[in-house]
Amino acid sequence: MIELTPWAIGWICIAVVFVLLIIGIPVAIALAVVGFLGFWAINGLEPALGIIALVPYSSVSVYALSVIPFFILMGNVAYHGGFGADIFRMAQNWLARIPGGLAHATVVGCAVFGAICGSGLAGAATMGRIAIPELFKHGYDRALSIGTVAASGTLAQMIPPSVLMVVYALITNQSVGKMLIAGIVPGILTATSYSLMIALRIKRNPELGPAIASVSMADRMQSTRDIWPILILIVIVVGGIYTGLFTPTEAAGVAASVILLLGFVLRRMNYRKLIDSVTETMRVNAMLFLIMAAANIFGVVLATSRIPNTLSDVITQLDLPPFLVLCGIMGMYLVLGTFFDMLAAMFITLPIIFPLVIKLGYDPIWFGVLIVHLCQVALITPPYGLNLFILKSVAPNATMREVIRGATWFILMDVIVLIIYMVFPQVILFLPHSMD
Repeated sequence: MIELTPWAIGWICIAVVFVLLIIGIPVAIALAVVGFLGFWAINGLEPALGIIALVPYSSVSVYALSVIPFFILMGNVAYHGGFGADIFRMAQNWLARIPGGLAHATVVGCAVFGAICGSGLAGAATMGRIAIPELFKHGYDRALSIGTVAASGTLAQMIPPSVLMVVYALITNQSVGKMLIAGIVPGILTATSYSLMIALRIKRNPELGPAIASVSMADRMQSTRDIWPILILIVIVVGGIYTGLFTPTEAAGVAASVILLLGFVLRRMNYRKLIDSVTETMRVNAMLFLIMAAANIFGVVLATSRIPNTLSDVITQLDLPPFLVLCGIMGMYLVLGTFFDMLAAMFITLPIIFPLVIKLGYDPIWFGVLIVHLCQVALITPPYGLNLFILKSVAPNATMREVIRGATWFILMDVIVLIIYMVFPQVILFLPHSMD
């Protein structure tokens, strides 16, 4: 009988998890079952049963995790309260009269809504229902319209209060506050790159996005005043965390309470919408926490097998240029994003990759922004990009070919922006470092 080493068992577990995900097994089940069996194979049944008893509770009974349900609740209340429509109307009134103005308004609207949403899927679904009818009604190219919403919706993954930023910080033991603040400039830069690409395409072919009638200055100012609740939330979350007035958890709790209060005061919320918001928050939070608990069980196997340490030692001994190794890691995540849910990929791969990145001398906050940016790309990369399917369901009579054609230009811009982040890390780091 062949006796396998812990290192070999660890790699077998990784391969089995990926196979299970490919055939459609839920992420939490795949990670927990394989983690339990792998630890059993290395240490025996009794220690494995102890891991099952202790790790799930210790994984989620962490104060810092409280930030996640608060941010998710804030996004759900913003969605059910119709705050996204106010944001789009404001951007539309200011930008619609320029060529491609509605597309630019969609980018701005998604970026601002992302600052109270935290989820790329929710951002695309919300703004898709609002922006797509307007874009189609005014004769915008269908592929450009769909691609704009699909890609711009992902900005919520980067701009605080990004849930993925929090997840990365918790997986890698980084400052949640610094990770959230680190997403501000990259979020703005990505949105700017989208608008630049839209402007260049429409300048070359004006029929892609015609200008529409201008509105009065009074209407513009009124629509700007209408988004004051959103501005309050942004100041609470971003300003509170950056200045140190609030911890991320406190900022999330205050912001969730404020948007609930404003929702009822402004008559945007009722009992039915409140129940829907809380129910959706519980569902998403339960899914995330279950995955976290399962990932920690799987992480025990990785730690026991010493795969992360061994891998980082081997690669550093090869004496490869660190930037070449980084390019290989980025390429790996780009490929993973086309076939796997990136949240699952983060939980599986970061315990292995992160020690190597630190050993190569890279900043963990900067690397986290790169990973979250790749999660954005994954949402619009076929065949697994979930935002593509959301927009296909939202846009009337849209074909998947049309959706993919619209997203391709934005994927190109995402890759260009990724290269900028890799070459110029201070673009990302100057804000979080200024918090020290």
